[in-house]
Amino acid sequence: MNTKCLLYLLLIFFPFCVTAQEAGKKILIVPYPSMMYFSDADHDIAHFSRSTEPKIRTQLRLKLDSVINQTLSKSFQTINLLQATTLNSEQDLNRIYAASHYYLTEKKNRGKYRSSLFERTKKNQDIFTIDSTTMLADIGDQELFQYLNQKYSNNYILYFTQYEMNTSNKNTIEWMKQEYKREYILHYNLFDASGKLLLAETLYFNGGNENQVNKITEKNFVPISQKLLEILQSKL
Repeated sequence: MNTKCLLYLLLIFFPFCVTAQEAGKKILIVPYPSMMYFSDADHDIAHFSRSTEPKIRTQLRLKLDSVINQTLSKSFQTINLLQATTLNSEQDLNRIYAASHYYLTEKKNRGKYRSSLFERTKKNQDIFTIDSTTMLADIGDQELFQYLNQKYSNNYILYFTQYEMNTSNKNTIEWMKQEYKREYILHYNLFDASGKLLLAETLYFNGGNENQVNKITEKNFVPISQKLLEILQSKL
């Protein structure tokens, strides 16, 4: 086989090798607990969606979890504890929540657990990450990591520790005219199977003024999930 033929074969098969390598990494996805949801938009979203605020909060949690799982599964194996009901995952999810103690990033650890892939370089940047004031989940139960790994054979745990929606121009003429934007903020921690913290940062996305859940999902959750996938691809 000559050199040109060998090079041609490598170009054909190399992408599949990379995909297979990433797909072999299994990520256990832990959605944010309901108490770690903060929003000033629920009333308006419920009104325009003809729903109630509790239903809206549940829908948003399920939608974000579903979109992230679907996006990450393009490159990794994923186990979603909010969806894998056949494995009694709800009990495992509650055990994780019960073992978690939440606190903000300490100054001494800033820069230690960030990806630095989408750093903020300009004021009007639509999407960026920071690691200051990131919510960390301290899971004190080391046996829990062993238990999860034995049950799910996961390589990593992706834990969403807090989710926020903040609206600009509140109580102004712009707000009355529906000329406002929302900031979607996702805090996440990435652990390896043994419980070692690898990443802890906050993903910010400056979105639009959508007030229907499906539109919020399409225009805001999808790009957030895509950026998260890029971060994980760069670190794992």
